[in-house]
Amino acid sequence: MKILLKLFSLKLIASFLGIIYSVIQVRYFGASRTIEVYFAAQSLVYMVMSLTQSGQLAEVFLPEYHKLNTIRKGMGYWGLNLILTRMLTFGFVFLIIIFIGAPYLVALMVPGFSVEDKELTTLIFKIFVPVLFLVISNSFFKTVLNAEERYGRAEFLGLTNTLVNILVLIVLFPYVQLWALVISFVLGKFIEFIFYSWQLYKNGFRFKWIWRLQEFNHNSFFKTMRSTLTYVGATQIYNIVLTASISFLPEGVYAVFKYVQNLTTKIRGLFIQPFTTIFFTKYSLLLQLGENVRKEFNKNFPSIINVNGVIIIGSILLGDYIISLLWENKNFDRGDVTMAYIFLLFNVVGILISSIGGLYRKMAVVQGLSKKLYNFWALSQLLTALLSYSLIKYFSVNGLLFIIPLNVLFTSSVSYFIYKRSKNPMGIKLLTTNNFVILLLIISAIIVKYVFIPLGENNHLIVAISSVICLSLYPILITYKIYSAKG
Repeated sequence: MKILLKLFSLKLIASFLGIIYSVIQVRYFGASRTIEVYFAAQSLVYMVMSLTQSGQLAEVFLPEYHKLNTIRKGMGYWGLNLILTRMLTFGFVFLIIIFIGAPYLVALMVPGFSVEDKELTTLIFKIFVPVLFLVISNSFFKTVLNAEERYGRAEFLGLTNTLVNILVLIVLFPYVQLWALVISFVLGKFIEFIFYSWQLYKNGFRFKWIWRLQEFNHNSFFKTMRSTLTYVGATQIYNIVLTASISFLPEGVYAVFKYVQNLTTKIRGLFIQPFTTIFFTKYSLLLQLGENVRKEFNKNFPSIINVNGVIIIGSILLGDYIISLLWENKNFDRGDVTMAYIFLLFNVVGILISSIGGLYRKMAVVQGLSKKLYNFWALSQLLTALLSYSLIKYFSVNGLLFIIPLNVLFTSSVSYFIYKRSKNPMGIKLLTTNNFVILLLIISAIIVKYVFIPLGENNHLIVAISSVICLSLYPILITYKIYSAKG
């Protein structure tokens, strides 16, 4: 419980700063094409990072790291050195190709942008490409720190990083406008790399150029990329189809979509990630030691349902008020606020689905089912890509609303059914008293929002806040009770 509260506290401060950063972004750029250009370049960065597969490999490396340390203490760092050596070597060649092909990638990603906007997107993206060497290393550094149960490092870094982003944007915007965002992004990745390197150095890690390690079958490890390559490729097809389709929608829709997506990422990081971070490490360790993992699962699953219940209740009752308070200005009007609120409601449903799927994903990875997981995820992404094109083409913005929930529904279902094929699987118990109460509380929130609040006169916000507090008491108290229980 202490670890969970520590992570939550750091995430809370970081999320608060992140919200301030988004407020400043909206105040400066609104729902303009300028910010959409930056978001497009940033999306290309994430696309390239996905193609390097560093995130997937880092996740798969966690149980391997524990295995190496059971052979001999400290050997996990040797495995880390081997992976970094190979990833950075081959990554260098890959990123040179990406740098040269940047204009073609931009044209593919945002065909609806003007020629001038595409050229600016290309320039920003080329500046980001060299920074990806640091991002590759950071993926593995973060995983190893979590494997060492050094919780809170990544959360503290996120706090510091966001604070730097805010200061850079405020100080430099009057002079360089959009480039203030570019500078803050690059500076943030450098800070992240230095911080992680220093934390691992204090813990005994020393980087060495290692190409082979007798105790670590790197060929088998990197074969995971064969399975993930299909998934990564399918994911990028989905991202390209989605972004390209949105680029043809009216100016401002992509900006609102990305603002809300970034906001829900912060919500997920604040309320859900502390649970999954601890669960992944604990589950892996318990499995390696041959101990019972069911208790750890039974503690986390209802807690995640409860926390998502609070998120959904708060979003229904207060989402539009909060978005209006944070973002509404001359560059982000009432219509943008309404659109953002609707996007938020659909996205928090996606958080619920992905939270459940996330637990099963972690367990499937630890159980060695990564290859099957990624193969079927690839099909999910291709199906979502097809739906993205069709929904946006025929239903415009209304179709865009359903894409994120559908995407996480497909991938989470895959995670669940793949894990169910492992030994002694743990299924979902949906028909429980706790889940029934959470459902009733959510229905109550909908009734309050759309029946009772409109009947009021000048006390809408007071009723909404009071309702959130009352309806959230049960899930919060139950979750606290679960994590405070001894033994």
